[in-house]
Amino acid sequence: MLISECETVREWLNNYQSSQRNSEPRIIIAFSAKEIRQNKNDINFISNKISEQFYQRDLFDFSLPLKEDAYFFGREKLLTTYYDAVKKSENRGLFGLRKTGKTSFLYKLKRTIEFEKKGLMFFYDCKNPSIKKIRWYELLADICDKISEKSGIKISAKSKKYSEAKISDTFSNLIRQVGELEENNRIILVFDEIEYISFLNNKENHWKNDYIDFWQTMWSCQSEYRNLVFFIAGLDPSVLDTNRVEGVQNPLFGIVSPDYLTGFSKPEMILMVTSLAKKMGLEFQPNALEYIYSQYGGHPHLTRKSCSWINKDYGTKKINKPIKIFENDLLKTQDSRELDLSYYSSHVVSELSNFYPDEYAMLEMLASGEKREFIEFSKEPEFTKHLIGYGLLAYDNLNMPKITIPVVEKYVGLELAKKEGRKTILRVVEPSKRKSWLSTRIEYLLKDFQLLVDLIKNANQDKLFGDFSFPNSHDFSKIKISENEEIFENFISTCFKCFIESIEIYGKSINNRKYYEDIITVKYPSLVYALERIRVYRHERQHLQLSVPITKQKLASYLKVDLENQSPSQVKDLYFVLQQCVLDNLLAGLQTEINRLT
Repeated sequence: MLISECETVREWLNNYQSSQRNSEPRIIIAFSAKEIRQNKNDINFISNKISEQFYQRDLFDFSLPLKEDAYFFGREKLLTTYYDAVKKSENRGLFGLRKTGKTSFLYKLKRTIEFEKKGLMFFYDCKNPSIKKIRWYELLADICDKISEKSGIKISAKSKKYSEAKISDTFSNLIRQVGELEENNRIILVFDEIEYISFLNNKENHWKNDYIDFWQTMWSCQSEYRNLVFFIAGLDPSVLDTNRVEGVQNPLFGIVSPDYLTGFSKPEMILMVTSLAKKMGLEFQPNALEYIYSQYGGHPHLTRKSCSWINKDYGTKKINKPIKIFENDLLKTQDSRELDLSYYSSHVVSELSNFYPDEYAMLEMLASGEKREFIEFSKEPEFTKHLIGYGLLAYDNLNMPKITIPVVEKYVGLELAKKEGRKTILRVVEPSKRKSWLSTRIEYLLKDFQLLVDLIKNANQDKLFGDFSFPNSHDFSKIKISENEEIFENFISTCFKCFIESIEIYGKSINNRKYYEDIITVKYPSLVYALERIRVYRHERQHLQLSVPITKQKLASYLKVDLENQSPSQVKDLYFVLQQCVLDNLLAGLQTEINRLT
C-alpha cells in the first residue's frame, strides 16, 4: 500500500506501472493522505478502495520479452540443459516460432548464470541496426570492449589491435585472460535473431562473407580456450544445417546442438494462467483452462493475449470481480476474440513463408482441408521437418496430421482463401472441374483400397472384406456429382453399402457379428474415422429423427468441421461440399493406414 501527500497519487501510479522500463511484480494500492483523513470515520473506506484498485492491472498484457522473474513461467528442464551447457562449455542453438519466449528464456538464463556467478554473459540482439549494419571485426571489437569493461581486463593500443587483421588475436587473448580469473571466468555470448548476421540476411550483404570470418574466429578461439561458450537463437536453424557457405565449410556446422522451443506444456500453461489470473480477480475453471490450451496450443504469447482480451471484455461489460470463467463463457466470445487476435497469429507464422516456402505451402494445404495431399507430400521429411520441430504440426491419436494451434490454422486457412478469392477455408472444387475431380477420386479410392487389402494380407492382419477389395466396386464407379439432395442420398448409400456393410458382411461370414465395432475400429482407426462420417451421414439421410444421442453428437461434430460452423442453409452447393469432404477424408484415412503398414 502506498500513501502519499500527493493528491494525484493514483494517476502517478498508473503512469509508473505503464512504463516499459518498469516491471513491478507487486499489486500496489494507492491512497492520498488527504482522502484517508477525510474518510477516517468510514469503516468501509479502506476495503472499498482496495477492491476498487486490486484487480485493475492487466498482468497478461505483455508484448516485450520478460526481463524479470515475476512473470516468467515454465522451461525448467530446458533451463537446466543450458545451465549445464555453460558448465561444460557446450554451444547450443535455440529455435522456434515468433513469440514463443526465446528471448525471455535467454534473459532468464542470464539472470541465473549471473546469480550463480558461473560466468559473464553478454546478450546481442542481432536485428538491432547497430549490430547488423556493422562489419564482423567491428562487432568483435564491441564484444571485446564489453568483456574488458565487465571483467576489468584492459586492452592496450586498441587502434592497432582492433584492426580487421588483428581483432581475432585480440579476442583470443582476452578470452585466455578471463579464463585465468578465480571466478566468473567463463564468457557466454548470446546472439539472438541470428539470421540478421548470417548468410540468410539478404539486405546486409556484407554478412554473407563476414559470417565466415566472424564464426571462424569464434570456432578457432573455442578450440583453444574452453571458457568460451556461445548460444544462438532465431527462427531458422539453417545456420546450423547448411554444410557450406559461399563455397567454404560452415563454421557452425556440427559444433552447435539445436533445440526447438515449442509451446508450454499443459501444466506450465495452467500455472501461468492461474497465477496471473488470481491477482486480477479471474478464476478460470478447469474446463476453461482445457479450452484455452486446446485453442492456443500452449503458445505463450497467444495464450497471454487471449486472456488479456478476456479480461478487457469483462471490464467493458462492467462485471464485478472476482469472476468465475467457464468454457461456455469463452465459446460465446470465440469469434470476436479470434478476430482481434488474428494479428498475433500472423506474427507467429509471418516469416515461415520466407524461410520455408514449401513447408508453409504444406501448412496451407492442411489448413484448407487437403489432408490427403498433405499426407502424400509429407512422406518426404524435408516438407515437414521444421513444422514438427516448431511444434506447429503433430499427429493425433488416429495418426492424422493436425495443426496444433487452431487459431493459427484458421488464420492460415482464411488468408489462403482471401488470396485465392474464396469465401470458405475449404478449397471447394470448381463446378467446371468436378467431373474430372470425381473421376480421379474414384480411381484413387479403388487403387488405395486394393493396396491396403494387399498390405493387410501380407502383414497377416485382420481383413476388411476378405482376400479382395470391397465388393460392388462397379456400383461405386458409377457415383455421380452430388448436385442435389437425391443424388447425395444415392451417393452416401452406395458408400455405406460398399465400405461399411461389406465389412459387416465379412464379419458375419466368420461368425463375428460385431466385427466392425470390435475389430476394425481398433485395428484401423484412421480409416474408421472416415467410415463413421459415411455411417452418420447415411443414418441422417435414412432417419429423419436421430434418436441416439451419440449419433446426434457425431453428426453435429462432422457438420461443424465440413461446413465450417455454418448452418446447411448457408452453404452454397451443400451436397457437393459434403460429398467432397466424405471422399477426401476417406482417401486421407486410407493413406494413413497404408503409411502405417509400409
